[in-house]
Amino acid sequence: MINNKLIGITCLIFSSFIFGQTNRDARMLGLNGSYTTLARGYQCIGVNPANLGTYNNRSVNLLNLSLGLSNNALSITNYNAINGAHLEDTLSFTYYPKSQFYEMFGGDGIRLMQSLELPLPILNFSTRRFALTTNFSSNLDMGLPNGFLDLLLFGNPIGSNISIDIKQKSIITQDIGLSYGHLYNKFSVGFTLKYILGLFYMGMESIDTPFITTEMSGFNGQNQYLIQQAIGGSGTGLDIGFTTNKSEEGYRFGLSVINLLGTVKWTQDNFLRSTLIEESIIDTVGDFYLRPNEFMYVNMLIDNVTVETLGDTSIYYEMYKVIPVESIDNLPMSNLVVELSDETYLYPSGGEYKLTALIGDGDTTITVTDNYEKYASGSDNPFQTRQPMYLRLGMSREWEEQAIVAADLVTGFSNNYGSSTSWRASMAVEIIRFKGQFLRLGYAIGGITKKSMSLGYGKKIGPLHWDIGMSFNGGFSIETAKGFDIAMGLTWQLGNTKN
Repeated sequence: MINNKLIGITCLIFSSFIFGQTNRDARMLGLNGSYTTLARGYQCIGVNPANLGTYNNRSVNLLNLSLGLSNNALSITNYNAINGAHLEDTLSFTYYPKSQFYEMFGGDGIRLMQSLELPLPILNFSTRRFALTTNFSSNLDMGLPNGFLDLLLFGNPIGSNISIDIKQKSIITQDIGLSYGHLYNKFSVGFTLKYILGLFYMGMESIDTPFITTEMSGFNGQNQYLIQQAIGGSGTGLDIGFTTNKSEEGYRFGLSVINLLGTVKWTQDNFLRSTLIEESIIDTVGDFYLRPNEFMYVNMLIDNVTVETLGDTSIYYEMYKVIPVESIDNLPMSNLVVELSDETYLYPSGGEYKLTALIGDGDTTITVTDNYEKYASGSDNPFQTRQPMYLRLGMSREWEEQAIVAADLVTGFSNNYGSSTSWRASMAVEIIRFKGQFLRLGYAIGGITKKSMSLGYGKKIGPLHWDIGMSFNGGFSIETAKGFDIAMGLTWQLGNTKN
Protein backbone atom coordinates (compact mmCIF):
# COMPACT_ATOMS: atom_id res chain seq x y z
CA MET A 1 0.00 0.00 0.00
CA ILE A 2 1.28 3.46 -0.85
CA ASN A 3 2.17 5.59 2.14
CA ASN A 4 -0.47 8.32 1.99
CA LYS A 5 1.43 10.65 4.32
CA LEU A 6 4.59 10.32 2.22
CA ILE A 7 2.67 11.23 -0.94
CA GLY A 8 1.01 14.19 0.72
CA ILE A 9 4.22 15.57 2.20
CA THR A 10 6.13 15.13 -1.08
CA CYS A 11 3.48 16.94 -3.11
CA LEU A 12 3.17 19.71 -0.53
CA ILE A 13 6.91 20.37 -0.53
CA PHE A 14 7.37 20.32 -4.30
CA SER A 15 4.05 21.81 -5.42
CA SER A 16 4.28 24.77 -7.76
CA PHE A 17 5.26 27.65 -5.51
CA ILE A 18 5.07 31.13 -7.04
CA PHE A 19 6.87 33.94 -5.24
CA GLY A 20 5.97 37.36 -6.55
CA GLN A 21 3.43 38.06 -9.27
CA THR A 22 2.88 39.54 -12.71
CA ASN A 23 0.99 42.45 -11.12
CA ARG A 24 3.59 45.21 -10.98
CA ASP A 25 2.20 47.39 -8.15
CA ALA A 26 -0.40 47.42 -5.36
CA ARG A 27 -3.09 49.24 -7.36
CA MET A 28 -2.70 46.78 -10.24
CA LEU A 29 -3.00 43.88 -7.80
CA GLY A 30 -6.14 45.33 -6.23
CA LEU A 31 -7.63 45.55 -9.74
CA ASN A 32 -6.47 41.98 -10.50
CA GLY A 33 -4.45 43.11 -13.52
CA SER A 34 -7.19 45.18 -15.19
CA TYR A 35 -4.70 47.97 -15.73
CA THR A 36 -4.07 48.51 -19.47
CA THR A 37 -6.03 51.79 -19.62
CA LEU A 38 -5.66 52.82 -15.95
CA ALA A 39 -1.91 52.66 -15.23
CA ARG A 40 -0.36 56.13 -15.04
CA GLY A 41 3.02 57.72 -14.41
CA TYR A 42 6.03 55.42 -14.18
CA GLN A 43 3.63 52.60 -13.22
CA CYS A 44 2.38 52.32 -16.81
CA ILE A 45 5.82 51.15 -17.96
CA GLY A 46 5.67 47.41 -18.54
CA VAL A 47 1.88 47.69 -18.89
CA ASN A 48 1.09 50.34 -21.53
CA PRO A 49 3.58 53.16 -22.22
CA ALA A 50 0.97 55.07 -24.26
CA ASN A 51 -0.59 56.16 -20.96
CA LEU A 52 2.29 58.62 -20.53
CA GLY A 53 0.58 60.69 -23.21
CA THR A 54 -2.91 60.04 -21.89
CA TYR A 55 -2.26 61.13 -18.31
CA ASN A 56 -0.46 64.41 -17.55
CA ASN A 57 1.49 63.00 -14.65
CA ARG A 58 4.62 63.37 -12.58
CA SER A 59 5.40 60.44 -10.31
CA VAL A 60 8.24 58.92 -8.29
CA ASN A 61 8.41 55.46 -6.76
CA LEU A 62 9.13 55.76 -3.02
CA LEU A 63 8.35 52.18 -2.01
CA ASN A 64 6.94 49.14 -3.78
CA LEU A 65 6.91 45.75 -2.08
CA SER A 66 5.17 42.57 -3.18
CA LEU A 67 5.05 38.98 -2.00
CA GLY A 68 3.19 35.94 -3.23
CA LEU A 69 3.00 32.24 -2.49
CA SER A 70 0.91 29.78 -4.48
CA ASN A 71 0.80 26.14 -5.53
CA ASN A 72 -0.89 24.24 -8.32
CA ALA A 73 -2.79 21.69 -6.22
CA LEU A 74 -3.50 22.33 -2.56
CA SER A 75 -6.19 24.56 -1.08
CA ILE A 76 -7.88 24.40 2.32
CA THR A 77 -10.75 22.50 0.70
CA ASN A 78 -8.47 20.01 -1.06
CA TYR A 79 -6.31 19.56 2.02
CA ASN A 80 -9.34 18.72 4.18
CA ALA A 81 -10.45 16.23 1.53
CA ILE A 82 -7.16 14.29 1.41
CA ASN A 83 -6.04 14.68 5.03
CA GLY A 84 -6.24 11.17 6.52
CA ALA A 85 -7.77 9.78 3.32
CA HIS A 86 -7.13 6.23 2.12
CA LEU A 87 -6.05 6.17 -1.53
CA GLU A 88 -6.42 2.42 -2.18
CA ASP A 89 -9.16 0.79 -0.11
CA THR A 90 -12.40 1.58 -1.95
CA LEU A 91 -14.42 0.25 1.01
CA SER A 92 -12.78 2.62 3.47
CA PHE A 93 -14.95 5.43 4.86
CA THR A 94 -12.08 7.84 4.11
CA TYR A 95 -11.43 6.56 0.58
CA TYR A 96 -10.24 9.22 -1.88
CA PRO A 97 -9.61 8.13 -5.50
CA LYS A 98 -6.02 8.38 -6.71
CA SER A 99 -7.25 9.64 -10.07
CA GLN A 100 -9.01 12.55 -8.41
CA PHE A 101 -5.88 13.38 -6.41
CA TYR A 102 -3.84 13.15 -9.62
CA GLU A 103 -6.18 15.58 -11.39
CA MET A 104 -5.52 18.23 -8.72
CA PHE A 105 -2.22 19.00 -10.46
CA GLY A 106 -3.91 19.69 -13.79
CA GLY A 107 -1.39 17.73 -15.85
CA ASP A 108 1.41 20.18 -15.02
CA GLY A 109 3.37 17.85 -12.75
CA ILE A 110 4.94 19.31 -9.65
CA ARG A 111 6.33 22.75 -10.39
CA LEU A 112 8.30 25.36 -8.48
CA MET A 113 8.03 28.79 -10.10
CA GLN A 114 9.22 32.12 -8.81
CA SER A 115 8.73 35.49 -10.43
CA LEU A 116 9.89 38.66 -8.73
CA GLU A 117 9.70 42.21 -10.10
CA LEU A 118 11.41 44.90 -8.02
CA PRO A 119 11.20 48.52 -9.24
CA LEU A 120 13.97 50.37 -7.43
CA PRO A 121 12.97 53.35 -5.21
CA ILE A 122 13.63 56.87 -6.58
CA LEU A 123 15.12 55.38 -9.79
CA ASN A 124 11.63 54.93 -11.21
CA PHE A 125 9.99 58.22 -12.11
CA SER A 126 8.00 60.01 -14.80
CA THR A 127 7.66 63.65 -15.80
CA ARG A 128 4.68 64.24 -18.04
CA ARG A 129 5.40 62.42 -21.31
CA PHE A 130 8.74 60.85 -20.34
CA ALA A 131 9.67 58.15 -17.86
CA LEU A 132 12.88 56.50 -16.68
CA THR A 133 12.57 53.11 -15.00
CA THR A 134 14.97 50.64 -13.45
CA ASN A 135 13.65 47.17 -12.70
CA PHE A 136 15.22 44.07 -11.15
CA SER A 137 13.67 40.81 -12.38
CA SER A 138 14.14 37.24 -11.20
CA ASN A 139 12.41 34.22 -12.76
CA LEU A 140 12.68 30.58 -11.75
CA ASP A 141 10.84 27.63 -13.28
CA MET A 142 11.71 24.16 -12.02
CA GLY A 143 10.12 21.00 -10.68
CA LEU A 144 9.23 17.43 -11.53
CA PRO A 145 7.27 16.15 -14.55
CA ASN A 146 3.92 14.40 -14.60
CA GLY A 147 5.74 11.08 -14.92
CA PHE A 148 6.89 11.45 -11.33
CA LEU A 149 3.27 11.59 -10.16
CA ASP A 150 2.43 8.57 -12.32
CA LEU A 151 5.22 6.58 -10.71
CA LEU A 152 4.39 7.77 -7.20
CA LEU A 153 0.67 7.05 -7.40
CA PHE A 154 0.24 4.21 -9.89
CA GLY A 155 3.65 2.55 -10.11
CA ASN A 156 5.10 1.46 -13.46
CA PRO A 157 3.04 -1.23 -15.23
CA ILE A 158 4.98 -3.91 -17.11
CA GLY A 159 5.72 -2.89 -20.69
CA SER A 160 4.99 0.81 -20.22
CA ASN A 161 7.33 3.78 -20.39
CA ILE A 162 7.16 6.69 -17.98
CA SER A 163 8.62 9.93 -19.30
CA ILE A 164 10.90 11.83 -16.93
CA ASP A 165 11.29 14.91 -19.13
CA ILE A 166 12.72 17.66 -16.91
CA LYS A 167 13.03 21.32 -17.87
CA GLN A 168 14.46 23.83 -15.42
CA LYS A 169 15.27 27.49 -16.01
CA SER A 170 16.46 30.36 -13.86
CA ILE A 171 17.29 33.87 -15.02
CA ILE A 172 18.08 37.15 -13.26
CA THR A 173 18.13 40.43 -15.18
CA GLN A 174 18.20 44.17 -14.59
CA ASP A 175 16.61 46.45 -17.15
CA ILE A 176 16.71 50.23 -17.62
CA GLY A 177 13.94 51.77 -19.71
CA LEU A 178 13.41 55.13 -21.34
CA SER A 179 9.77 55.75 -22.29
CA TYR A 180 7.81 58.35 -24.19
CA GLY A 181 4.11 58.84 -24.79
CA HIS A 182 2.57 61.25 -27.31
CA LEU A 183 -0.97 62.61 -27.21
CA TYR A 184 -2.88 63.09 -30.46
CA ASN A 185 -6.41 64.45 -30.88
CA LYS A 186 -8.22 61.21 -30.06
CA PHE A 187 -5.57 58.79 -28.85
CA SER A 188 -2.07 58.36 -27.42
CA VAL A 189 0.80 56.15 -28.50
CA GLY A 190 3.93 55.32 -26.58
CA PHE A 191 7.02 53.16 -26.47
CA THR A 192 9.72 52.00 -24.09
CA LEU A 193 13.30 51.31 -25.14
CA LYS A 194 15.09 49.02 -22.70
CA TYR A 195 18.66 48.01 -22.05
CA ILE A 196 18.64 44.57 -20.45
CA LEU A 197 21.60 43.48 -18.34
CA GLY A 198 21.79 39.72 -17.89
CA LEU A 199 23.07 38.91 -14.41
CA PHE A 200 22.74 35.13 -14.23
CA TYR A 201 21.25 32.24 -16.20
CA MET A 202 21.03 28.52 -15.55
CA GLY A 203 18.98 26.01 -17.51
CA MET A 204 18.50 22.26 -17.60
CA GLU A 205 16.83 20.27 -20.34
CA SER A 206 16.46 16.64 -21.39
CA ILE A 207 18.33 14.95 -24.21
CA ASP A 208 15.92 12.97 -26.39
CA THR A 209 13.12 11.48 -24.25
CA PRO A 210 14.19 10.17 -20.85
CA PHE A 211 12.24 7.17 -19.63
CA ILE A 212 11.81 4.42 -17.05
CA THR A 213 10.54 1.06 -18.33
CA THR A 214 9.30 -1.97 -16.41
CA GLU A 215 9.92 -5.32 -18.10
CA MET A 216 9.60 -8.91 -16.95
CA SER A 217 13.34 -8.99 -16.32
CA GLY A 218 13.42 -5.79 -14.22
CA PHE A 219 13.52 -1.99 -14.35
CA ASN A 220 15.46 -0.18 -17.08
CA GLY A 221 15.90 3.46 -17.89
CA GLN A 222 18.21 6.12 -19.20
CA ASN A 223 17.76 9.78 -18.39
CA GLN A 224 20.19 12.27 -19.98
CA TYR A 225 20.22 15.98 -19.19
CA LEU A 226 22.29 19.05 -20.06
CA ILE A 227 22.87 21.91 -17.63
CA GLN A 228 23.85 25.31 -19.06
CA GLN A 229 25.06 28.33 -17.11
CA ALA A 230 25.94 31.92 -17.97
CA ILE A 231 27.14 34.98 -16.07
CA GLY A 232 26.97 38.32 -17.83
CA GLY A 233 24.85 39.20 -20.84
CA SER A 234 23.20 42.18 -22.48
CA GLY A 235 20.38 42.96 -24.85
CA THR A 236 17.66 45.38 -25.81
CA GLY A 237 13.89 45.40 -25.52
CA LEU A 238 10.90 47.31 -26.89
CA ASP A 239 7.38 47.88 -25.55
CA ILE A 240 4.69 49.66 -27.58
CA GLY A 241 1.22 50.85 -26.62
CA PHE A 242 -1.95 52.57 -27.77
CA THR A 243 -4.71 54.21 -25.69
CA THR A 244 -7.78 56.15 -26.78
CA ASN A 245 -8.90 59.34 -25.09
CA LYS A 246 -11.88 59.07 -22.78
CA SER A 247 -15.17 59.35 -24.66
CA GLU A 248 -18.10 61.49 -23.56
CA GLU A 249 -19.62 58.34 -22.03
CA GLY A 250 -16.41 57.68 -20.07
CA TYR A 251 -15.06 54.80 -22.18
CA ARG A 252 -11.38 54.26 -22.86
CA PHE A 253 -9.67 51.46 -24.86
CA GLY A 254 -6.04 50.35 -24.90
CA LEU A 255 -3.63 47.86 -26.42
CA SER A 256 0.03 47.09 -25.75
CA VAL A 257 2.73 44.60 -26.62
CA ILE A 258 5.33 44.13 -23.89
CA ASN A 259 8.78 42.83 -24.87
CA LEU A 260 7.98 42.90 -28.57
CA LEU A 261 11.75 42.87 -28.86
CA GLY A 262 13.55 41.52 -25.83
CA THR A 263 16.57 39.23 -26.01
CA VAL A 264 19.68 38.81 -23.88
CA LYS A 265 22.92 37.63 -25.50
CA TRP A 266 25.24 35.86 -23.04
CA THR A 267 28.89 36.25 -24.00
CA GLN A 268 32.31 35.53 -22.51
CA ASP A 269 33.57 39.11 -22.87
CA ASN A 270 30.67 40.76 -21.00
CA PHE A 271 31.97 43.35 -18.52
CA LEU A 272 30.03 41.73 -15.67
CA ARG A 273 32.03 38.53 -15.95
CA SER A 274 35.37 40.38 -15.97
CA THR A 275 34.25 42.67 -13.13
CA LEU A 276 33.39 39.75 -10.87
CA ILE A 277 36.76 38.17 -11.74
CA GLU A 278 36.85 34.58 -12.95
CA GLU A 279 38.45 33.23 -9.77
CA SER A 280 35.76 34.63 -7.48
CA ILE A 281 33.04 33.11 -9.68
CA ILE A 282 34.73 29.72 -9.58
CA ASP A 283 35.04 29.91 -5.77
CA THR A 284 31.32 30.68 -5.50
CA VAL A 285 29.84 27.98 -7.75
CA GLY A 286 32.63 25.40 -7.36
CA ASP A 287 32.43 22.34 -9.59
CA PHE A 288 29.30 23.69 -11.28
CA TYR A 289 31.15 26.62 -12.87
CA LEU A 290 30.67 26.41 -16.63
CA ARG A 291 32.48 28.41 -19.28
CA PRO A 292 30.70 29.84 -22.36
CA ASN A 293 29.27 27.10 -24.58
CA GLU A 294 30.18 24.49 -21.97
CA PHE A 295 27.56 22.18 -20.46
CA MET A 296 27.28 19.82 -17.54
CA TYR A 297 26.21 16.40 -18.82
CA VAL A 298 24.17 14.24 -16.44
CA ASN A 299 23.43 10.62 -17.36
CA MET A 300 21.27 8.55 -15.01
CA LEU A 301 21.07 4.83 -15.67
CA ILE A 302 18.77 2.16 -14.29
CA ASP A 303 20.31 -1.07 -15.53
CA ASN A 304 18.03 -4.12 -15.28
CA VAL A 305 17.19 -3.64 -11.60
CA THR A 306 15.65 -6.62 -9.83
CA VAL A 307 15.39 -7.67 -6.20
CA GLU A 308 18.55 -9.77 -6.65
CA THR A 309 20.63 -6.92 -8.18
CA LEU A 310 19.34 -4.12 -5.95
CA GLY A 311 22.50 -4.11 -3.86
CA ASP A 312 24.82 -3.85 -6.85
CA THR A 313 25.75 -0.71 -8.73
CA SER A 314 22.63 -0.95 -10.87
CA ILE A 315 21.24 2.56 -10.30
CA TYR A 316 23.78 5.32 -10.76
CA TYR A 317 24.41 8.63 -12.48
CA GLU A 318 27.50 10.09 -14.11
CA MET A 319 28.25 13.78 -14.44
CA TYR A 320 30.97 15.66 -16.31
CA LYS A 321 31.51 18.78 -18.41
CA VAL A 322 31.17 18.70 -22.19
CA ILE A 323 31.31 20.98 -25.23
CA PRO A 324 29.28 20.52 -28.43
CA VAL A 325 31.25 19.60 -31.58
CA GLU A 326 30.06 18.77 -35.07
CA SER A 327 32.57 15.98 -35.68
CA ILE A 328 34.98 13.87 -33.64
CA ASP A 329 36.97 12.54 -36.60
CA ASN A 330 40.04 14.65 -35.79
CA LEU A 331 39.69 14.56 -31.98
CA PRO A 332 41.39 12.17 -29.55
CA MET A 333 39.35 9.06 -28.80
CA SER A 334 37.29 9.13 -25.60
CA ASN A 335 34.68 6.77 -24.16
CA LEU A 336 32.91 9.80 -22.67
CA VAL A 337 31.75 11.12 -26.06
CA VAL A 338 27.96 11.43 -26.37
CA GLU A 339 26.33 11.21 -29.80
CA LEU A 340 23.14 13.26 -30.23
CA SER A 341 20.16 12.55 -32.47
CA ASP A 342 21.14 15.36 -34.89
CA GLU A 343 24.47 13.57 -35.54
CA THR A 344 26.51 16.09 -33.55
CA TYR A 345 28.48 15.20 -30.44
CA LEU A 346 29.24 16.21 -26.87
CA TYR A 347 32.95 16.00 -26.15
CA PRO A 348 34.45 15.98 -22.62
CA SER A 349 35.93 19.42 -21.90
CA GLY A 350 37.74 19.01 -18.58
CA GLY A 351 37.20 19.01 -14.84
CA GLU A 352 36.15 15.84 -13.04
CA TYR A 353 34.15 12.84 -14.16
CA LYS A 354 31.98 11.62 -11.29
CA LEU A 355 30.04 8.38 -11.15
CA THR A 356 27.74 8.15 -8.13
CA ALA A 357 25.92 4.98 -7.17
CA LEU A 358 22.48 5.71 -5.78
CA ILE A 359 22.18 2.18 -4.41
CA GLY A 360 25.23 0.24 -3.31
CA ASP A 361 28.91 1.15 -3.52
CA GLY A 362 31.07 2.02 -6.49
CA ASP A 363 31.51 5.81 -6.56
CA THR A 364 34.24 6.88 -8.99
CA THR A 365 36.01 10.19 -9.64
CA ILE A 366 38.40 10.74 -12.55
CA THR A 367 40.16 13.91 -13.70
CA VAL A 368 39.42 14.67 -17.36
CA THR A 369 41.94 16.34 -19.65
CA ASP A 370 41.12 20.02 -20.21
CA ASN A 371 40.06 20.21 -23.86
CA TYR A 372 38.12 23.46 -23.63
CA GLU A 373 40.78 25.84 -24.96
CA LYS A 374 41.55 23.55 -27.90
CA TYR A 375 38.09 22.68 -29.16
CA ALA A 376 35.46 25.00 -27.64
CA SER A 377 33.79 27.75 -29.64
CA GLY A 378 32.31 29.67 -26.72
CA SER A 379 33.30 33.16 -27.82
CA ASP A 380 32.09 32.49 -31.38
CA ASN A 381 28.69 31.04 -30.39
CA PRO A 382 27.02 33.07 -27.65
CA PHE A 383 23.51 31.90 -26.87
CA GLN A 384 20.41 34.02 -26.40
CA THR A 385 17.43 33.97 -24.05
CA ARG A 386 14.08 35.54 -24.86
CA GLN A 387 12.25 37.77 -22.39
CA PRO A 388 8.56 36.78 -22.06
CA MET A 389 6.33 38.72 -24.47
CA TYR A 390 2.76 39.75 -23.60
CA LEU A 391 -0.21 41.10 -25.54
CA ARG A 392 -2.63 43.23 -23.50
CA LEU A 393 -6.11 44.40 -24.53
CA GLY A 394 -8.05 46.60 -22.16
CA MET A 395 -11.05 48.83 -21.74
CA SER A 396 -12.54 50.91 -18.94
CA ARG A 397 -15.47 53.15 -18.20
CA GLU A 398 -15.44 55.95 -15.65
CA TRP A 399 -18.40 57.55 -13.94
CA GLU A 400 -17.12 60.92 -12.76
CA GLU A 401 -16.33 60.96 -9.04
CA GLN A 402 -18.17 57.66 -8.58
CA ALA A 403 -16.48 54.54 -9.94
CA ILE A 404 -14.32 53.03 -12.69
CA VAL A 405 -14.98 49.61 -14.20
CA ALA A 406 -12.11 48.00 -16.16
CA ALA A 407 -11.55 44.75 -18.04
CA ASP A 408 -8.40 43.23 -19.57
CA LEU A 409 -7.45 40.31 -21.81
CA VAL A 410 -3.79 39.23 -21.55
CA THR A 411 -1.81 36.41 -23.11
CA GLY A 412 1.82 35.42 -23.33
CA PHE A 413 3.59 33.80 -26.26
CA SER A 414 5.53 31.17 -24.29
CA ASN A 415 5.25 29.17 -21.09
CA ASN A 416 8.56 30.34 -19.66
CA TYR A 417 9.46 32.61 -16.74
CA GLY A 418 5.93 33.02 -15.39
CA SER A 419 4.39 33.64 -18.81
CA SER A 420 1.50 31.55 -20.12
CA THR A 421 0.04 31.08 -23.59
CA SER A 422 -3.41 30.74 -22.01
CA TRP A 423 -5.57 33.84 -22.17
CA ARG A 424 -6.31 35.59 -18.89
CA ALA A 425 -9.50 37.65 -18.59
CA SER A 426 -9.99 40.04 -15.67
CA MET A 427 -12.61 42.55 -14.57
CA ALA A 428 -12.43 45.03 -11.71
CA VAL A 429 -14.14 48.01 -10.14
CA GLU A 430 -12.53 50.96 -8.36
CA ILE A 431 -14.80 53.08 -6.15
CA ILE A 432 -13.59 56.72 -6.24
CA ARG A 433 -16.56 58.53 -4.67
CA PHE A 434 -14.91 58.88 -1.25
CA LYS A 435 -12.59 61.87 -1.05
CA GLY A 436 -8.95 60.74 -1.02
CA GLN A 437 -9.88 57.07 -0.62
CA PHE A 438 -10.23 54.26 -3.17
CA LEU A 439 -11.79 50.80 -2.83
CA ARG A 440 -10.96 48.05 -5.35
CA LEU A 441 -12.32 44.60 -6.20
CA GLY A 442 -11.32 42.33 -9.08
CA TYR A 443 -11.89 38.86 -10.52
CA ALA A 444 -9.89 36.94 -13.14
CA ILE A 445 -10.03 33.59 -14.92
CA GLY A 446 -7.42 31.80 -17.05
CA GLY A 447 -3.66 32.22 -17.16
CA ILE A 448 -1.36 30.43 -14.76
CA THR A 449 -3.56 30.78 -11.66
CA LYS A 450 -6.80 29.73 -13.49
CA LYS A 451 -8.93 31.73 -11.01
CA SER A 452 -8.27 34.78 -8.87
CA MET A 453 -10.07 37.29 -6.66
CA SER A 454 -8.48 40.50 -5.40
CA LEU A 455 -9.15 43.34 -2.96
CA GLY A 456 -7.42 46.69 -2.70
CA TYR A 457 -7.43 49.99 -0.88
CA GLY A 458 -5.80 53.33 -1.67
CA LYS A 459 -5.43 56.61 0.15
CA LYS A 460 -4.30 59.99 -1.17
CA ILE A 461 -2.65 62.49 1.18
CA GLY A 462 -1.61 65.50 -0.84
CA PRO A 463 0.83 64.26 -3.52
CA LEU A 464 1.40 60.96 -1.67
CA HIS A 465 -0.52 57.89 -2.83
CA TRP A 466 -0.52 54.86 -0.55
CA ASP A 467 -1.92 51.59 -1.92
CA ILE A 468 -2.31 48.05 -0.65
CA GLY A 469 -3.65 45.04 -2.52
CA MET A 470 -4.22 41.34 -1.96
CA SER A 471 -5.42 38.51 -4.17
CA PHE A 472 -6.36 34.87 -3.71
CA ASN A 473 -5.04 32.62 -6.50
CA GLY A 474 -6.58 29.40 -7.78
CA GLY A 475 -10.01 30.15 -6.33
CA PHE A 476 -12.50 32.85 -5.49
CA SER A 477 -12.49 32.31 -1.71
CA ILE A 478 -10.07 31.59 1.13
CA GLU A 479 -11.21 27.96 1.24
CA THR A 480 -10.63 27.25 -2.46
CA ALA A 481 -7.59 29.49 -3.04
CA LYS A 482 -4.24 27.81 -3.64
CA GLY A 483 -2.17 30.82 -2.69
CA PHE A 484 -2.08 34.56 -2.31
CA ASP A 485 -0.37 37.74 -3.48
CA ILE A 486 0.03 40.86 -1.36
CA ALA A 487 1.54 44.21 -2.32
CA MET A 488 2.04 47.67 -0.84
CA GLY A 489 3.23 50.85 -2.52
CA LEU A 490 3.96 54.49 -1.74
CA THR A 491 4.17 56.91 -4.65
CA TRP A 492 4.64 60.65 -5.01
CA GLN A 493 2.30 61.74 -7.77
CA LEU A 494 1.03 65.00 -9.28
CA GLY A 495 -1.16 65.53 -12.34
CA ASN A 496 -4.58 65.21 -13.87
CA THR A 497 -6.11 63.08 -16.61
CA LYS A 498 -6.26 64.57 -20.09
CA ASN A 499 -9.39 64.08 -22.19
